[in-house]
Amino acid sequence: MNEALNILISVDERHVQNMLQGIKTVELRRRSIPTPSGSWVWIYSKVPIGEVCAFGIVDKVIEAPPSEIWDTYGKVSGITAAEFNRYFQSKETGCAIVFSSIQRLQQNISLDLLRSKLTAFHPPQFFKHLAADSKELALFKKQVSFT
Repeated sequence: MNEALNILISVDERHVQNMLQGIKTVELRRRSIPTPSGSWVWIYSKVPIGEVCAFGIVDKVIEAPPSEIWDTYGKVSGITAAEFNRYFQSKETGCAIVFSSIQRLQQNISLDLLRSKLTAFHPPQFFKHLAADSKELALFKKQVSFT
């Protein structure tokens, strides 16, 4: 049985904005991030913004040849075909995290605040699993409206 997870990913600001505007509903990765449906993906907007500002609920994760990913998800990827092809150049398989929803946090959590509350915090290079009892996850969930 697959159990939903919480993970943290780092995303360029341009892509974060496209996610929040509903233009980008998939996150593309060159390597797989095995994440079951229903998992929460916390979104850290890379420096110079430097803050956790949103989360997405995973619908499914697709691993497939890049051409299949583009054919299916290109229109909701938030990038051009040329950008896509450069990103996946020489890769036989890619990963698309398909979100059922993406929501903005009530209040963004800055890198400075994260480091003041969590002294060992470092934004992930690829992704980071968040334990159910972690201080990071507790801090993130305080900024979610469950209404």
